[in-house]
Amino acid sequence: MKRFAHYGPAAVVLATLISAVSPAAAEDAATGAAGLVWAEWLRHALSAAASIAMVLSAALVAWTLLHRSIERYLTATDADGNQVQRSGRARTLLPLVRNAALVALVVMVGLIVLSELGINIAPLLAGAGVLGIAIGFGSQKLVQDVITGAFILFEDTIAVGDAVKLGEHAGTVEAISIRAIRLRDGNGALHTVPFSAVTTVINSSRGFNYAVFDIGVGYGEDIDRVAAVLAELGGELRADAHWGAMMVEAIEVPGIERFDPSAVVMRARIKTTPGDRQALTCEFNRRLKQRFDALGIEMPLPQTRVWIGDAKGSTGE
Repeated sequence: MKRFAHYGPAAVVLATLISAVSPAAAEDAATGAAGLVWAEWLRHALSAAASIAMVLSAALVAWTLLHRSIERYLTATDADGNQVQRSGRARTLLPLVRNAALVALVVMVGLIVLSELGINIAPLLAGAGVLGIAIGFGSQKLVQDVITGAFILFEDTIAVGDAVKLGEHAGTVEAISIRAIRLRDGNGALHTVPFSAVTTVINSSRGFNYAVFDIGVGYGEDIDRVAAVLAELGGELRADAHWGAMMVEAIEVPGIERFDPSAVVMRARIKTTPGDRQALTCEFNRRLKQRFDALGIEMPLPQTRVWIGDAKGSTGE
């Protein structure tokens, strides 16, 4: 008791000091903890912002390089300023590659940004997988279009600029997407044909074409003379610098193709470069009409002769 009495005043003073200091210390501790949390949040936000900026910048640079490289390749010009003609395969596949790369970049950047923002992307990936399966079952026609189109493109069956016939549709291929072909016909109409509707392809732009002429002449004409005229016309076309460049081989004149009621049909054939068959056919027909008119070779119109017989079997016209 004496000791307590001796140290009592000191204990009271110490207790008073502790009670006075404790609220300030508690407040300082709380303020320090809040500062640490704020600093940690700010550090994480800055780190996420830096990561997002880097990802966006890298994606933008990659897309710009890819896009400009493809455009420069497809629109390149020679020393004279003439555009370099790229292959149809390149003009078909490179735009598709560019579109696929754009979709892949957008998806990847989107997922990375969501992840950096603290969003759990695992459910999104799982949901995308389930959605893909649902689309696969519900959109079998779309899947068929994509798969058929991939085989057609990889086999180089069709390319942009080709003159083709797809079932009932015929024209020049203007564009090819991942699921359809766009054709422009001779009247200017645009046909969009899904790949799943393509069962047969007739491509007139590969290798060579044949311009085939079935020419009717009168029964009274000298067939050897007509054949010689046809061969002469083919030789003149072959000697012409413009039209001769469209001919792969000299004209062929096999002879009589068939006998029609009002004409003997002669056949001639010219092997042409791809895409030039129509122009060469028109020029040959123009020269043929002029030559036949100059030489007096008859190209008869359809005629019908009626013979009437009497009861005794004699006939009269």
